[in-house]
Amino acid sequence: MSQSSPAVFSLHYVGLNLKKGVTEETFEAFVQAKGVQIPAYPGWRWTLLKGLRGERQNQYLMLYEAENADSYARYIDSQGEQTEQARAFWRDHPAGIELINTWKTFATFGELPTIFSTYQQLAENEHSSLAEGPNYQLRDGQEPIKRVVGLHNLALRSGVSPQTFDAFIRDNVHRIDDYPGWKFHMLKGTGGNRIEQYLVMLEIESLASLNSFHPELDVSTEKSLQFVKDHQESERMYDEWRELASFSGAPQLYTDYITIAGSL
Repeated sequence: MSQSSPAVFSLHYVGLNLKKGVTEETFEAFVQAKGVQIPAYPGWRWTLLKGLRGERQNQYLMLYEAENADSYARYIDSQGEQTEQARAFWRDHPAGIELINTWKTFATFGELPTIFSTYQQLAENEHSSLAEGPNYQLRDGQEPIKRVVGLHNLALRSGVSPQTFDAFIRDNVHRIDDYPGWKFHMLKGTGGNRIEQYLVMLEIESLASLNSFHPELDVSTEKSLQFVKDHQESERMYDEWRELASFSGAPQLYTDYITIAGSL
Protein backbone atom coordinates (compact mmCIF):
# COMPACT_ATOMS: atom_id res chain seq x y z
CA MET A 1 0.00 0.00 0.00
CA SER A 2 1.54 3.28 -1.03
CA GLN A 3 1.07 6.14 1.39
CA SER A 4 1.75 9.86 1.55
CA SER A 5 1.38 9.89 5.35
CA PRO A 6 1.52 7.14 7.98
CA ALA A 7 -0.85 4.20 7.61
CA VAL A 8 -3.75 3.74 10.02
CA PHE A 9 -4.67 0.38 11.53
CA SER A 10 -7.93 -0.46 13.28
CA LEU A 11 -8.39 -3.59 15.41
CA HIS A 12 -11.85 -5.01 16.15
CA TYR A 13 -12.39 -7.86 18.61
CA VAL A 14 -14.63 -10.36 16.79
CA GLY A 15 -16.49 -13.09 18.69
CA LEU A 16 -18.40 -16.20 17.58
CA ASN A 17 -22.16 -16.47 18.01
CA LEU A 18 -21.84 -19.35 20.45
CA LYS A 19 -25.52 -19.23 21.45
CA LYS A 20 -26.42 -20.40 17.96
CA GLY A 21 -23.93 -23.24 18.03
CA VAL A 22 -21.47 -21.68 15.60
CA THR A 23 -18.11 -23.44 15.50
CA GLU A 24 -14.72 -22.13 14.45
CA GLU A 25 -14.78 -24.50 11.48
CA THR A 26 -18.12 -23.30 10.08
CA PHE A 27 -17.24 -19.63 10.57
CA GLU A 28 -13.83 -19.94 8.92
CA ALA A 29 -15.26 -21.98 6.05
CA PHE A 30 -17.80 -19.21 5.35
CA VAL A 31 -15.23 -16.44 5.53
CA GLN A 32 -12.75 -18.21 3.24
CA ALA A 33 -15.39 -19.26 0.70
CA LYS A 34 -17.62 -16.18 0.64
CA GLY A 35 -16.61 -13.59 3.22
CA VAL A 36 -13.47 -12.71 1.26
CA GLN A 37 -15.79 -11.11 -1.31
CA ILE A 38 -16.75 -8.37 1.17
CA PRO A 39 -15.19 -5.27 -0.39
CA ALA A 40 -12.83 -2.91 1.39
CA TYR A 41 -13.12 0.85 1.10
CA PRO A 42 -10.81 2.38 -1.54
CA GLY A 43 -7.32 2.63 -0.05
CA TRP A 44 -8.18 0.06 2.63
CA ARG A 45 -7.83 -3.67 3.14
CA TRP A 46 -9.09 -5.99 5.86
CA THR A 47 -7.74 -9.20 7.37
CA LEU A 48 -9.36 -11.68 9.74
CA LEU A 49 -6.88 -13.01 12.30
CA LYS A 50 -7.06 -15.88 14.80
CA GLY A 51 -4.95 -16.08 17.94
CA LEU A 52 -2.26 -18.76 17.78
CA ARG A 53 -0.70 -18.22 21.18
CA GLY A 54 -0.53 -15.61 23.87
CA GLU A 55 -3.28 -13.61 25.52
CA ARG A 56 -6.01 -14.18 22.89
CA GLN A 57 -5.37 -17.73 21.75
CA ASN A 58 -8.19 -19.06 19.51
CA GLN A 59 -9.93 -15.67 19.50
CA TYR A 60 -10.57 -13.57 16.40
CA LEU A 61 -9.51 -10.08 15.44
CA MET A 62 -10.47 -7.96 12.44
CA LEU A 63 -7.55 -5.86 11.23
CA TYR A 64 -8.27 -2.93 8.94
CA GLU A 65 -5.46 -1.03 7.25
CA ALA A 66 -6.01 2.35 5.59
CA GLU A 67 -3.19 3.84 3.54
CA ASN A 68 -3.20 7.09 5.53
CA ALA A 69 -5.20 9.15 8.02
CA ASP A 70 -7.18 10.97 5.32
CA SER A 71 -8.24 7.68 3.77
CA TYR A 72 -9.37 6.38 7.16
CA ALA A 73 -11.28 9.54 8.11
CA ARG A 74 -13.03 9.57 4.74
CA TYR A 75 -15.03 6.51 5.82
CA ILE A 76 -14.85 6.22 9.62
CA ASP A 77 -14.94 9.13 12.08
CA SER A 78 -13.09 9.48 15.38
CA GLN A 79 -15.89 7.70 17.25
CA GLY A 80 -15.89 4.69 14.96
CA GLU A 81 -19.05 5.76 13.13
CA GLN A 82 -19.47 5.48 9.38
CA THR A 83 -19.30 8.74 7.46
CA GLU A 84 -21.70 9.68 4.69
CA GLN A 85 -19.10 8.51 2.15
CA ALA A 86 -19.04 5.12 3.86
CA ARG A 87 -22.82 4.86 3.78
CA ALA A 88 -22.76 5.79 0.09
CA PHE A 89 -20.12 3.09 -0.52
CA TRP A 90 -22.35 0.41 0.98
CA ARG A 91 -25.38 1.64 -0.95
CA ASP A 92 -23.30 0.99 -4.06
CA HIS A 93 -22.29 -2.50 -2.83
CA PRO A 94 -25.51 -4.27 -1.80
CA ALA A 95 -23.92 -7.71 -2.30
CA GLY A 96 -21.32 -6.75 0.29
CA ILE A 97 -24.07 -5.83 2.76
CA GLU A 98 -25.70 -9.22 2.20
CA LEU A 99 -22.41 -10.97 2.93
CA ILE A 100 -21.89 -8.91 6.09
CA ASN A 101 -25.39 -9.82 7.26
CA THR A 102 -24.60 -13.49 6.67
CA TRP A 103 -21.28 -13.05 8.52
CA LYS A 104 -23.24 -11.72 11.51
CA THR A 105 -25.14 -15.01 11.77
CA PHE A 106 -21.77 -16.61 12.57
CA ALA A 107 -19.95 -13.89 14.53
CA THR A 108 -19.70 -10.21 15.25
CA PHE A 109 -18.32 -8.02 12.47
CA GLY A 110 -15.62 -5.37 12.55
CA GLU A 111 -17.92 -2.43 13.23
CA LEU A 112 -19.68 -0.80 16.17
CA PRO A 113 -20.61 -1.96 18.78
CA THR A 114 -17.60 -4.29 18.54
CA ILE A 115 -14.79 -3.05 20.82
CA PHE A 116 -12.05 -1.48 18.72
CA SER A 117 -8.77 0.41 18.83
CA THR A 118 -7.34 2.64 16.12
CA TYR A 119 -3.61 3.23 15.68
CA GLN A 120 -1.44 5.40 13.48
CA GLN A 121 1.90 4.07 12.38
CA LEU A 122 4.73 5.81 14.20
CA ALA A 123 7.56 4.01 12.42
CA GLU A 124 8.35 0.88 10.41
CA ASN A 125 11.39 -1.06 9.29
CA GLU A 126 11.78 0.20 5.74
CA HIS A 127 14.55 -2.26 4.87
CA SER A 128 12.61 -5.38 5.83
CA SER A 129 12.87 -8.31 3.41
CA LEU A 130 9.14 -9.07 3.72
CA ALA A 131 7.50 -8.63 0.33
CA GLU A 132 4.89 -5.91 -0.04
CA GLY A 133 1.31 -7.08 -0.17
CA PRO A 134 -1.63 -8.19 1.95
CA ASN A 135 -1.30 -10.75 4.71
CA TYR A 136 -3.80 -13.06 2.98
CA GLN A 137 -3.24 -13.84 -0.68
CA LEU A 138 -4.91 -16.42 -2.91
CA ARG A 139 -2.65 -18.25 -5.39
CA ASP A 140 -3.67 -20.35 -8.38
CA GLY A 141 -3.10 -24.02 -7.71
CA GLN A 142 -1.40 -23.36 -4.37
CA GLU A 143 -2.35 -22.86 -0.76
CA PRO A 144 -3.11 -19.22 0.11
CA ILE A 145 -0.42 -17.10 1.71
CA LYS A 146 -1.38 -16.79 5.38
CA ARG A 147 1.02 -14.57 7.25
CA VAL A 148 1.38 -14.34 11.01
CA VAL A 149 0.73 -11.02 12.73
CA GLY A 150 2.18 -10.47 16.20
CA LEU A 151 0.64 -7.72 18.34
CA HIS A 152 2.59 -6.68 21.44
CA ASN A 153 1.34 -4.03 23.88
CA LEU A 154 3.91 -1.66 25.41
CA ALA A 155 4.00 0.73 28.36
CA LEU A 156 6.28 3.70 29.01
CA ARG A 157 8.50 3.73 32.07
CA SER A 158 7.59 6.11 34.85
CA GLY A 159 8.69 9.64 34.02
CA VAL A 160 9.15 9.02 30.28
CA SER A 161 7.04 11.28 28.09
CA PRO A 162 5.36 10.08 24.90
CA GLN A 163 7.28 12.76 23.00
CA THR A 164 10.61 11.31 24.18
CA PHE A 165 9.68 7.76 23.21
CA ASP A 166 8.19 8.82 19.87
CA ALA A 167 11.36 10.69 18.97
CA PHE A 168 13.56 7.78 20.02
CA ILE A 169 11.64 5.31 17.85
CA ARG A 170 11.55 7.58 14.81
CA ASP A 171 15.24 8.43 15.11
CA ASN A 172 16.42 4.86 15.70
CA VAL A 173 14.09 2.55 13.77
CA HIS A 174 16.74 2.36 11.03
CA ARG A 175 18.93 0.39 13.47
CA ILE A 176 16.44 -2.48 13.60
CA ASP A 177 17.26 -5.60 11.61
CA ASP A 178 14.28 -7.94 11.45
CA TYR A 179 14.54 -11.66 10.93
CA PRO A 180 14.33 -12.55 7.22
CA GLY A 181 10.69 -12.34 6.12
CA TRP A 182 9.63 -10.32 9.17
CA LYS A 183 8.64 -6.65 9.38
CA PHE A 184 8.49 -4.37 12.43
CA HIS A 185 5.90 -1.61 12.87
CA MET A 186 5.46 0.70 15.87
CA LEU A 187 1.88 1.90 16.25
CA LYS A 188 0.38 4.52 18.55
CA GLY A 189 -3.26 4.56 19.64
CA THR A 190 -5.41 7.38 18.28
CA GLY A 191 -8.95 6.15 18.97
CA GLY A 192 -11.09 3.50 20.59
CA ASN A 193 -10.04 1.91 23.87
CA ARG A 194 -6.24 2.31 23.63
CA ILE A 195 -5.70 6.01 22.93
CA GLU A 196 -2.07 7.10 23.37
CA GLN A 197 -0.92 3.53 24.00
CA TYR A 198 1.75 1.75 21.98
CA LEU A 199 1.62 -1.47 20.02
CA VAL A 200 4.36 -3.34 18.20
CA MET A 201 3.03 -5.10 15.13
CA LEU A 202 5.18 -7.80 13.55
CA GLU A 203 4.24 -9.10 10.12
CA ILE A 204 5.77 -12.54 9.52
CA GLU A 205 5.80 -14.29 6.16
CA SER A 206 4.51 -17.65 7.46
CA LEU A 207 3.89 -19.82 10.49
CA ALA A 208 6.94 -21.85 9.48
CA SER A 209 9.06 -18.70 9.69
CA LEU A 210 7.72 -17.87 13.16
CA ASN A 211 8.45 -21.38 14.40
CA SER A 212 11.95 -21.40 12.93
CA PHE A 213 12.88 -18.55 15.30
CA HIS A 214 10.37 -18.88 18.16
CA PRO A 215 8.53 -22.24 18.16
CA GLU A 216 6.84 -21.58 21.50
CA LEU A 217 6.05 -18.64 23.75
CA ASP A 218 9.35 -16.95 24.65
CA VAL A 219 11.45 -19.82 23.29
CA SER A 220 14.31 -18.94 20.92
CA THR A 221 15.95 -21.40 18.54
CA GLU A 222 19.65 -21.55 17.73
CA LYS A 223 18.80 -19.80 14.48
CA SER A 224 17.32 -16.91 16.45
CA LEU A 225 20.25 -16.71 18.87
CA GLN A 226 22.74 -16.68 16.00
CA PHE A 227 20.82 -13.87 14.29
CA VAL A 228 21.03 -11.83 17.48
CA LYS A 229 24.80 -12.40 17.68
CA ASP A 230 25.15 -11.24 14.08
CA HIS A 231 23.10 -8.05 14.56
CA GLN A 232 24.44 -6.40 17.67
CA GLU A 233 23.51 -2.87 16.61
CA SER A 234 19.86 -3.87 16.81
CA GLU A 235 20.47 -5.29 20.28
CA ARG A 236 22.06 -2.03 21.41
CA MET A 237 19.02 -0.15 20.12
CA TYR A 238 16.71 -2.53 22.01
CA ASP A 239 18.68 -1.97 25.23
CA GLU A 240 18.19 1.79 24.82
CA TRP A 241 14.50 1.18 24.12
CA ARG A 242 14.15 -0.79 27.38
CA GLU A 243 15.36 2.26 29.30
CA LEU A 244 12.29 4.15 28.04
CA ALA A 245 9.54 1.53 27.80
CA SER A 246 8.73 -2.14 28.08
CA PHE A 247 9.90 -4.31 25.22
CA SER A 248 7.78 -6.55 23.02
CA GLY A 249 7.10 -10.02 24.40
CA ALA A 250 6.67 -11.32 27.94
CA PRO A 251 5.78 -10.10 30.49
CA GLN A 252 3.74 -7.65 28.41
CA LEU A 253 0.42 -8.69 26.88
CA TYR A 254 0.78 -10.04 23.38
CA THR A 255 -0.76 -12.43 20.89
CA ASP A 256 0.57 -14.02 17.73
CA TYR A 257 -2.23 -14.39 15.18
CA ILE A 258 -2.52 -16.47 12.02
CA THR A 259 -4.29 -14.96 9.04
CA ILE A 260 -7.59 -16.70 8.28
CA ALA A 261 -8.85 -14.59 5.36
CA GLY A 262 -8.74 -11.11 3.89
CA SER A 263 -10.18 -8.77 1.30
CA LEU A 264 -9.28 -9.74 -2.25
